[in-house]
Amino acid sequence: MPRPQLREYDLLILDIDGVVWLDGEPIESSLRAINTIRDQISIAFVTNNSTRHRRDIANQLRMIGIPWVSEGDVFTSASTLAGISSRLGLRRCYVIGEDGLLAELEEAGIELSEEGDVCVGLDRSFDYRKLSIAVRKILSGSMFLATNEDRLLPTPSGPVPGAGAVVAAISAACNRKPDVVVGKPNPIMFLHASSSFGARRPLVVGDGLETDILGAMRAGMDSALLVRDTVIGGIVPRPKYVLRSLEELIS
Repeated sequence: MPRPQLREYDLLILDIDGVVWLDGEPIESSLRAINTIRDQISIAFVTNNSTRHRRDIANQLRMIGIPWVSEGDVFTSASTLAGISSRLGLRRCYVIGEDGLLAELEEAGIELSEEGDVCVGLDRSFDYRKLSIAVRKILSGSMFLATNEDRLLPTPSGPVPGAGAVVAAISAACNRKPDVVVGKPNPIMFLHASSSFGARRPLVVGDGLETDILGAMRAGMDSALLVRDTVIGGIVPRPKYVLRSLEELIS
């Protein structure tokens, strides 16, 4: 399989967890590559994580050794939902989520209340009361919006339920799927990042077939799968490229 030629692209969209760091621990080869190629191509960082504000993620990226990253280079499922809120007609929202989602929506001018539409992300204090409010509102006609549908969230001590578990509980009670899901493998976040940079030919790099690669395919973008183990032939969805390190982009 050929290696990507960066001169063919005008934006590099990088998944964060698994490409830039693993459980918050930096991948040194990725840091070297990112800091080397930033003068050749614009770089956007994307994550399905809705619990943290992109400002905090940018701060962490700077702390681990990417000093030039700004808030505008980072796209989370929460910031993307906030970024398309005017197109969706959002004005007031009942939010099931954590600080990152709450702050992003407030900064976009969304009034947070128990009125309006229902925005759902990972919420580790999710309970029956929140479920009941969300279900009543959705059954009464409110829009049902979700940051992402990741079933599990990896942690150093093992996987725990992700935002998808919260979304699924609400969906089961309402017998209705979300009207909009922002996070990968849906193409919305990739398209939003590309539009923000004015890019016409982005390349997506991720380590997840069913999130990054499928999302890139749905967005009509080329993709590269970053792997650390042996690649088995016939993988689907199929990336255009396979990398064992981001440094292959510069070698």
